[in-house]
Amino acid sequence: MKFGAAKGTGKPPANGDETPITRRSSGFEQFYAMLLASPNLSVLDMSGASQANISIITGAGHRMSSDDILGAMHQFFGDDFLENQQAASNAQRFLETTLTFPTASFDGALAWDALQFIASPLIELTIAELLRVVRPGGLILAFFNSSEKVTRLPLYNYRIKDSKNIMQIPRGGTQRCQYFNNRTIEKLFEPAAAVKFFLTRDNLREVLIRR
Repeated sequence: MKFGAAKGTGKPPANGDETPITRRSSGFEQFYAMLLASPNLSVLDMSGASQANISIITGAGHRMSSDDILGAMHQFFGDDFLENQQAASNAQRFLETTLTFPTASFDGALAWDALQFIASPLIELTIAELLRVVRPGGLILAFFNSSEKVTRLPLYNYRIKDSKNIMQIPRGGTQRCQYFNNRTIEKLFEPAAAVKFFLTRDNLREVLIRR
């Protein structure tokens, strides 16, 4: 269910530009508001371990765990995410080593843009595991490229700068597996309580999912 929208800002990278990008994130701003509203929450960072992110989250009085989804994809699928994840053995090994947390472990999850690199049917299985490890009422922040024309997507590490801004650090690129429009994303997260989209000035669709 779509339940509103808000404006965000950010500059798209130029072709071949490897400079880190700082962008205002309305989605993260609302995610961070959840952290301010309650003490001692548990947060999952799906961009891998980052001292900057750990410092921000723990500095607000919460706990953070990490799971590098893109790192696992490189490990099991190589550089060709799209083709190699279609092999059942590769997909099974990926599922066995990612999101292996007890049920309802987290109050929130920062998925960043990792989900957009996973093709069907693996993405449905991965999202089912993500929803499993997040407690009912918890929030998941995810990003999807909104340009229908792009065939190759940039890869980033995500670093939190403050309560409203994040930094995208380029880490190469890979072939797009599919285009995620609003309806596709709503369908993927259909078991969740609500899905909220944020309009941005660049090509990054921000989505906040309430478990």
